[in-house]
Amino acid sequence: MKNILIPTDFSDNAWDALLYAIRLYDTVPAHFYILHTYQAGTSRTSNRMSKYRDTHLHRVLKDESEKGLKKIQRYLDENLLNDDHKYQTISQAGDLVFQIKQVVANYNIDIIVMGTTGATGAKEIFMGSNAVSVINHIELCPVLTVPKDYEFTELKNIMFATDLKKKFSSIELDCLLELQTIHDSKINLLYVKEYYGLNENQLYNLIEIKALFKDNPATFLETELKDKVAKTIINYCEKNEVDLVCLVNSEKKFLKKLMEENVIKKMSFHSAIPLLIIPI
Repeated sequence: MKNILIPTDFSDNAWDALLYAIRLYDTVPAHFYILHTYQAGTSRTSNRMSKYRDTHLHRVLKDESEKGLKKIQRYLDENLLNDDHKYQTISQAGDLVFQIKQVVANYNIDIIVMGTTGATGAKEIFMGSNAVSVINHIELCPVLTVPKDYEFTELKNIMFATDLKKKFSSIELDCLLELQTIHDSKINLLYVKEYYGLNENQLYNLIEIKALFKDNPATFLETELKDKVAKTIINYCEKNEVDLVCLVNSEKKFLKKLMEENVIKKMSFHSAIPLLIIPI
């Protein structure tokens, strides 16, 4: 059973991310956990009236959270019938990232799928920041972000952008390998060429990575660095009909010489294609 976590703020974008996840794992036995978190402000003063206001606000937010989740649960149970799928809602007070960490640990979550609206406007910056915060602080499972207004497309082409400086194991790339198997996807290994070609270590890692996709061999592609890494990847994927982009969020970040660019953050904000971030 696949355990999938969907954080929601009851927005259309969060709803689209939920539907995307359901379609993505349509043929797989899966348990979907829909999480909504809320936070009531705490007054600095400790008089009786301020405590009453805090308690009242907490109750209001709790009721709204539970009502919103019941609405989602009812729709899923009535309209998205799949004997292999189960849906469960969770309402929690507290910080989003902290509560996600708790749910990931308590329910053995395999992947988090959440919407991100991009970096245009106050609400969008807030939503985008949430996605980036989750990516940067969740270390136990992959995070899949779904851009605003994106409709599910069968994963025919998956782009795995890598600098080939690390040797990956099948366990580390389990999520990507599984998606490839489910959708019979073509994997394209994209290397952004900065100055020189591949060195001996990178060539060895390339052979090893290709071997992981033995049932459906991966294709190696090179592209010249133009402007910034994130922009280069996004432009390449949009021109080549890529359905999903995969990046590894390691301690060394992506492309060591370009750490200051913060590729993960820029991709999360600006990619018009679903983005799978694998923590290693």
